[in-house]
Amino acid sequence: MRRKYSIGLRFLCLTLLPCYMNLLFSGIAKAQENNPQTMVTGSHLRDTASINKLIKRADALREQAIDSAIKLYDQAAQSSLLLNYNWGIAKSYFGLSRCYNNKEHQEKSVAYARQSLAWCPDDIHGHELTASLYLALSETYYYQNRLDSCSWYRYAALRELENNQLLSPRMQLGVLCSILQFWLNVHEDIHNDLYIREIVHRINHIEHIALATNDSSLLMKIYFHKGGYYNNIGQNDSARFYCDRHLELGRALNASPSMAIATLLNIGLTYMGDKLPERALQYYQKAIDEIPIERRSEYRYFIFARIFQGEAYSMQHNWKKAIAFTEPALEKAYKLKIIHLIDHGHKTLADAYEGLGQFRKANEHRKQYSLLRDSLQLVQKLEMMYDMEAKYRISDKDKQIAQKELAIERNESRIRSKNFWIIAISAGFVLISLISMLIYRNNYHKQTLQSEKIRNLRQEMEIASLQAMVNGEEKERSRIARELHDGIGGTLGAIRTRVSALMRKYKTVHTNDDFTELMQMLEEASADLRKTAHNLMPEILLQEGLANASRLFCERVRKGHMLQIDTEIWGKIRRLPGDVELTAYRIIQELMHNILKHAGATQALVQIVFHETQLCITVEDNGRGLPAAGTGSEGMGLRTIRERAKLLNGQVDTVSTPGQGTSVYIELDLAGAKQNSLEQ
Repeated sequence: MRRKYSIGLRFLCLTLLPCYMNLLFSGIAKAQENNPQTMVTGSHLRDTASINKLIKRADALREQAIDSAIKLYDQAAQSSLLLNYNWGIAKSYFGLSRCYNNKEHQEKSVAYARQSLAWCPDDIHGHELTASLYLALSETYYYQNRLDSCSWYRYAALRELENNQLLSPRMQLGVLCSILQFWLNVHEDIHNDLYIREIVHRINHIEHIALATNDSSLLMKIYFHKGGYYNNIGQNDSARFYCDRHLELGRALNASPSMAIATLLNIGLTYMGDKLPERALQYYQKAIDEIPIERRSEYRYFIFARIFQGEAYSMQHNWKKAIAFTEPALEKAYKLKIIHLIDHGHKTLADAYEGLGQFRKANEHRKQYSLLRDSLQLVQKLEMMYDMEAKYRISDKDKQIAQKELAIERNESRIRSKNFWIIAISAGFVLISLISMLIYRNNYHKQTLQSEKIRNLRQEMEIASLQAMVNGEEKERSRIARELHDGIGGTLGAIRTRVSALMRKYKTVHTNDDFTELMQMLEEASADLRKTAHNLMPEILLQEGLANASRLFCERVRKGHMLQIDTEIWGKIRRLPGDVELTAYRIIQELMHNILKHAGATQALVQIVFHETQLCITVEDNGRGLPAAGTGSEGMGLRTIRERAKLLNGQVDTVSTPGQGTSVYIELDLAGAKQNSLEQ
């Protein structure tokens, strides 16, 4: 038995910036290889052509042999410093930044990237390298969940691209895809976003160029990001089509293993989106098989794969495997300061521990997930990122404003040559339009306020009606209880006394058994009457409070029926306003009555949690569950419970699985109840 949560997950399109840097700069390196400078003597390289070749060797080793690549970049950097070869210094530091990023040493990666920026030459290749450094920094900040810095550097790369007229399709695609990838991961709904449509349109244009020139490496990158785009908008068949094309080109070009790993993970995510965790697990395992064993301990894609496997097992309700895969991955992500996707890990662990009945651990991970997915923080981030987008567009708007100002000057010159009466009529028309607009806005505002008042009044009337109904019901219960206790109860007592006297007076062998059986029936009737009167007017609720009254009620139900009831009280137990305690007690009574009457259960759980501003009640059973939706599954009892909770600004959530049981979760607002008590 457990309470289920309905929280939607958006799977993420992974970034492949490190994998594409070699492709991005293949043309730049060739342009620089034949640019020799002054020779120097010693153990260092003596010309720039040798330095460029060394950097190219290091680029080829950067993923498979990181330590060897670092040594080569260091040698190239020292030689470039001796020759004052700015391009070699910038490229060497850039390579070191990417190596330390692959080793998950983020601080060193950022430091070398900043050093590289200082040495970028002021030419076309230098500006392309600057744009790539901005993308590298944005990637580092992305995995640290610093979305403000990530957004700033991606748009800085776009400004570098447009301000310096970098027309290379490869360079343009790298920047556009990085911005698209960023929005795919942080935007809640990109399906109808015009700005993202513009980016996709520009990428499609570059795709036509790549097809015309038969540029397979460029097409490979385009297909990767289009796969992520279609996955994000829910068109998973199209997403898998582009991912498969990406893998085909990658095998043909002998591309970096990281590219295949990320694509396999993305295919798995599409099957998760289609609720096919078995197929998703196959692709996650394929991705892991592509990762060298010696790199798995500190490789971010391995951590991502484990988190995704945990989600898949959670979707299959294989809770133990979900925990076994997710917990180590989450621990490693925190150790390496990879904040990306840890919210998914906490969500998986919360569901898994809840499924195993370990509610305390589930609650801890649920809190962590809520903190990471806080809606207010998400709104602030999106506002910040839209602000970054607006700042980037300032230059374009400045041009438009200048053009408009020029047009205005021309129009003013023509207007001054017009007749005075035309100006007066135009001014009068504008004034009338302005007044009409103000009148319309004022009337619209009044109508809105009036509608709001009417809606609030209807709500108050509805709540007042419900309150009156409940108060009348409770008064009627009290009246019936008093009549049962004082009237019928007194009558039964008198009858029992008279029968007892007759029994002593006419006691014989033949009548003894009859009198004894009659006295036992009267005793049982009196006990049933007292129990009914107590349920109708629970004096212990007024004397002891909700917690003790609920325990006693559940204990009496347990003794009188074949039902094992566990009662749990959490939080700081205290007396609550009378209407809250009575409402909560009646809700528990009604739910237990439903379990006894309809569920056919053998076990039940009643849990009461006292918070500062809320009272939470959970009642669960292992019975036959509610009927399927659309068959009148919610009867009078549940409707009555919802009406009672509504009086206290509360809400009721019901989760039921046929044949496995029902879980009802109620939240009552203590702050609102206190205010209502003061008003009354």
